[in-house]
Amino acid sequence: MNMKTSEFLNILKENPALGLEFEIEKGKFIKPTFHITEVKNVSIESVDCGGNPDSYKQTIVQLMVNPLEEMRKPWTAEKALDIFNKVDQLKPINGDTEIFFEYGDLDIRTSNFSVEDLLFADGKIRLELFAKPTVCKPSLVSGAKQCC
Repeated sequence: MNMKTSEFLNILKENPALGLEFEIEKGKFIKPTFHITEVKNVSIESVDCGGNPDSYKQTIVQLMVNPLEEMRKPWTAEKALDIFNKVDQLKPINGDTEIFFEYGDLDIRTSNFSVEDLLFADGKIRLELFAKPTVCKPSLVSGAKQCC
């Protein structure tokens, strides 16, 4: 599943009272004391190993957990949406881009995670995340030779 930013924002809008949680490994959740510390509109200009130029955009939402922070009121979709609305007023968010969630802590190296699945359970919106592996783009084209 490649979730578009607009899909994520619509889910928040349609379910403002639901909680929001992120599962980064089966049964392992980002602590509910997380903060949305940055929303990035990213433009990428690249050349792959086959010499093919490319450009694309992404939305990256940085999540951080303060290990010293005590438990506080859990996140709701409405609280997250308030942050996205403030960001959008200052730097318009492109809804057509794929959304990634950037996270790392003392146990997990900082990575950009894609949305693998979306569940509604126990009064919460649960985003199941995964880190996409690197890939040789020319090898994805039908009939193309392997990379490098």
